[in-house]
Amino acid sequence: MRDTLLVIDEAPLDLAILREIFKQLFHVECFEETRPAIAYCHRNLSNICAVLLGVRLGKKKGGLQVLQQLQTAEETSSLPVILLASNAKEEDVFSAVEKGAADFLIKPVNPITVQERVCAAVQAAWPAGSTILDGKLSMEMLDAQAPSPEEVPFLAAEHWKRLLELFFLNRPHFSFTKYHILGRVSAALAKGYRKVVPDCTLTDEDVQLIGRAAVFCDVGLLGIPDNVIEQGQDQGGAGQELYFRHTALGHALFTTGIAIPQPLAGYAAEIAYWHHKNYDGTGYPAEQTPTPIPISAQFVRAAIRCLGYMDYYHGYPDRLDRILRSLASDVGRYISPEVYEAAMAVQDELADCLSSDRLG
Repeated sequence: MRDTLLVIDEAPLDLAILREIFKQLFHVECFEETRPAIAYCHRNLSNICAVLLGVRLGKKKGGLQVLQQLQTAEETSSLPVILLASNAKEEDVFSAVEKGAADFLIKPVNPITVQERVCAAVQAAWPAGSTILDGKLSMEMLDAQAPSPEEVPFLAAEHWKRLLELFFLNRPHFSFTKYHILGRVSAALAKGYRKVVPDCTLTDEDVQLIGRAAVFCDVGLLGIPDNVIEQGQDQGGAGQELYFRHTALGHALFTTGIAIPQPLAGYAAEIAYWHHKNYDGTGYPAEQTPTPIPISAQFVRAAIRCLGYMDYYHGYPDRLDRILRSLASDVGRYISPEVYEAAMAVQDELADCLSSDRLG
């Protein structure tokens, strides 16, 4: 049975992202260089479902030469090859189709889009029952980590629901309940901000959108290897640099690929990018020139602090008071004075949001 996805790309980060996206569906083999990849392909030809191939390999458009090599060799001519490029120049697309590519995708890839397109190419290329997908494409895979029925309306869009399903399927140690509470706290802080800032331009709709978008703040972790996530943001070295990349990857998910309603996508993109940035400029992403942190991301940063204190003060009867006092000590470093005032203005709502013991 064919069970292997062969990925050839000169960018190590893109290889790591693609491995994470597909590890639940295929045995994934990644190569940065053409020669060992082609050698592996010939040795394991009967196991390969498809090839994901970067257009730029070693030299300009080297991937197109590899595609031609695969297509002209009788033993590899039936392999579906999906090309990956950093931009969608019309001539590249036409050239890829002429040379026999099964599809052409633009990086950074959207996890849902790339999964759907690769699976479609595999199913079109091979007879039913001959690939590993025949036993893996049931919705039972997603149901195991899917949000509960009462939580689904909070997501507001089918694409977002599916993106979260993919996130929690690939990151089963993360709790949807935690991110749901994070969204509620972020929305409460946005509501409080409207009360305490006279010239605030946020509308009721903005408050709701910020809460919904906050749930997706860490979705960029889809592209970060498990061992890097396990070590966390304080690991140092190359692993830390790769971990920090999840903010840029999350931003890319909402600015490329499948179109999503712009107000929601806009908030999701800026929250994904900035939610680990502190009010005093520390944290990440590191910017050469100081850049104002979007207010939506400031709410989410404060909400993350709240949930951390929620865990720390677990079991205390005066937990909310302790959380608010700790949040007061964050003013000037992690959060702005206005965001703290917003929290004080919606204490009852925060008490309701932070009353759960089911963070997981």
